[in-house]
Amino acid sequence: MPPFTFDFTLKKPNMDYVPEQEQNIARAVKGTGNNCPYPIPTVDEIIKMIDRSSYKVNRSQLISDVFECGALAISNKVDFTQYDKREQRYLEIIKKYKPDEQKLIIDLFTKIFCLCSSVVYDNGRFDDYLGELFMKCNQGNKHAGQFFTPYHVSKLMAKMTITDDKINQDEILTVNDCCCGGGGLLLAALDVLKNDYDVNYARNCFIDAGDIDARCVHMTYLQLSLAGAPAIVKHQDVFSRELWSVWKTPAFIFQYHRFCKYDSLV
Repeated sequence: MPPFTFDFTLKKPNMDYVPEQEQNIARAVKGTGNNCPYPIPTVDEIIKMIDRSSYKVNRSQLISDVFECGALAISNKVDFTQYDKREQRYLEIIKKYKPDEQKLIIDLFTKIFCLCSSVVYDNGRFDDYLGELFMKCNQGNKHAGQFFTPYHVSKLMAKMTITDDKINQDEILTVNDCCCGGGGLLLAALDVLKNDYDVNYARNCFIDAGDIDARCVHMTYLQLSLAGAPAIVKHQDVFSRELWSVWKTPAFIFQYHRFCKYDSLV
């Protein structure tokens, strides 16, 4: 079995020991609210990495392949029922690239991993990071009317939709988006649940999502997985009900006993 490209461990930067209480005070003074052990990347940093490599590889294909390889890497760590098929697909993609280009894919995914998972550190600061990256790189399909909703609009819609009467103590709240794009509306829902209603969405929320665009499926799966949300993301045609693939997030699989009834929705 060849080595898995995304088998890596993020190392904390070397620093002199400082008591946790003093670290928290220092952060409060700085006003960052950030407990992350590494610098959080930005979307613009990731785009610069992509732009610097555009002379070597097709920009659009590189972005799609980074999203798909990242999704495959996460899925194959938890969803063993699909491992063989997805490992084969992963190898098909990665073999198209030269060693230095493979490293570029790893570096890009590392940045995406750090950025999208930073919500658990960075004072609960949600955003549609991959949707922003996607649109800034001009990857939207204008002929199909594919324009992602700006995050501040998504959050306003979430605030208008989620109300006190829909929050029940320790009961599962379901959120559905059958044309999820990059998952921006779903992330906004998690944002409001966590920050406005103090809901532990990792335990008390289930997300059912889908899209006809495979890139959108991979983006949504990545963002929900790295935010720790229990979700099933489907690559499907919502009108014909044709289904091509199903992606279950780690939080869903790890708590399958709690969310198994939603598996029948697939």
